[in-house]
Amino acid sequence: MKPVSDQDRANWVRLIDDHERIADQCAILAALSQKSSAESGLASRKLIELAVSVADHLKVEDEVIDRTAVAMEARCSSDTIAMMEEDLDILRSDWKAFIGRWLPVIGPGDWKLFGIQAESMMNRLQEQVKLETKLLYDHALQDGVMPAGSLVLH
Repeated sequence: MKPVSDQDRANWVRLIDDHERIADQCAILAALSQKSSAESGLASRKLIELAVSVADHLKVEDEVIDRTAVAMEARCSSDTIAMMEEDLDILRSDWKAFIGRWLPVIGPGDWKLFGIQAESMMNRLQEQVKLETKLLYDHALQDGVMPAGSLVLH
């Protein structure tokens, strides 16, 4: 096993930290979406923050992570890998449609529909980052990038 540089370790930690931040932002937005329409302004701001976090994370993640290779090293079957890639493509498409529909402002008159759609989308995003965090963490452990027990998966 080759020695791990501080930069490599920082990159892995950043990706996993991004996942944690996105999961937290999803939980906050999902909770807000179930409150009264008086929260629509705050929800709009929180959705913008989440959209920026996701876009920033994807830009970095897409440049440095080959999910297929990570999944293969985690010993996933080829069918599982193909399903994971397809699920991610669908989620990305649905996410783009979701933010295209609800940004920049969630109108109070659309609040009920937003709540229904937000609950579903936030759950899907949280599940995706949880899956990716587990794959990345397992890979980082295997390569000695992170010590065992340094991450608590939510």
